[in-house]
Amino acid sequence: MLGIIHQKGVNLIELLVVTAIVIILTLAAIPLFTEFMQEYRLKSAVQSLYYSMQYARSEAVKENQTIYVGFQTGDSWCYGINPSTICTCSTPSGCSLGTTTAPRSQSLTLTATGLTTNALQFEGTRGAAGASSVLTFTVYGGTQTMSIKVTGLGNMTICSPNVSGYPACS
Repeated sequence: MLGIIHQKGVNLIELLVVTAIVIILTLAAIPLFTEFMQEYRLKSAVQSLYYSMQYARSEAVKENQTIYVGFQTGDSWCYGINPSTICTCSTPSGCSLGTTTAPRSQSLTLTATGLTTNALQFEGTRGAAGASSVLTFTVYGGTQTMSIKVTGLGNMTICSPNVSGYPACS
C-alpha cells in the first residue's frame, strides 16, 4: 500500500513564482505611487498658497490697510505676506506676516501672469486685488498643473485642466 506523503512548507519553485509575482506587482505600482506623490505635493502647494492669499485678503480688510503678497517665481519659488510694502520672500524674516519657500524635494515650479512687480495687492476697504492674475504650479517634467485665478475684486478660485476634483481652468 502506497502511503501519502505530507509535505510541510513550500518548495523552491513555489517560492520563486511567488517572489516573481511580488516583484512584478511592485514594479507596476512604482509609477502610480510616484504620480500620486507628485499630485499630492501639487495640491498641497496650491492649497497652501490659496489659504495664504485668503489670509492676506482678510488681514487687509481687518486692518483696513493694503497687504501685499510678493512672489518669486521659477524653480526656487517663494511667497511672502507683508503690510504696506512688497517684501522679499527669499530674505529670512523679510515678510512680517509670513513666508513660504519651496522645498527642494517638492519638484514644482511657479509661474505668474497678470502681476505687476511680482506681487498681489489687497486693498483695505473691500479686499480687492485691483487686477486679475493667475498663479500656476506645474510638476517638473509632468503635465499636471493647477492654478489659482484671482479676480480684480479679490475673489479666488482653484482650477486645473488635469487634476481630478477641481474645475477646468477657463
